[in-house]
Amino acid sequence: MVLLAANVCPPTSRAAPSVERAPDSGACHLLILRLGRASAVRLGAALGELAMHPHEFAVLHALSEAGPISQGRLGETLRVHASNLVAVIDGLEADELVLRRRDPVDRRRYLVELTARGRRRLEQARHAAEQVEADLLAPLDEAERLSLHWYLTRIAAHACAVGRGKGRSC
Repeated sequence: MVLLAANVCPPTSRAAPSVERAPDSGACHLLILRLGRASAVRLGAALGELAMHPHEFAVLHALSEAGPISQGRLGETLRVHASNLVAVIDGLEADELVLRRRDPVDRRRYLVELTARGRRRLEQARHAAEQVEADLLAPLDEAERLSLHWYLTRIAAHACAVGRGKGRSC
């Protein structure tokens, strides 16, 4: 069993971690996994109160960023298999949160876009996500949050670069 925080100060401390020895190989990866799971559980619970699933939130968020986008490109962006994405879009369309229509330029494909109702629902979900994030990052002050965001952005840019992950964005 690996104790991930064995060489750092207690979690309640605002002091910088002590560096008595280098972290074990893979320790950062395991911490990222733990935080990802904790974040996913908290976000799932908050979205559940809105009768929304995280994958629905991801689709609505991606559509708000991209505007009308082909169903295929949306799946690539989210790294979701086409058949799974169709099921999510079907549910969102049934709830009138998205509109799916034929692409006028290429009638073989569908474009998906947010509806006004979808934008309102996304704002509710974003508010819930902001509350979860504030709770998760509560031990950090504003400067530390900005630093963390900068580091995460830098790591994501590297991990999601073309050529990694089968050439698809994260």
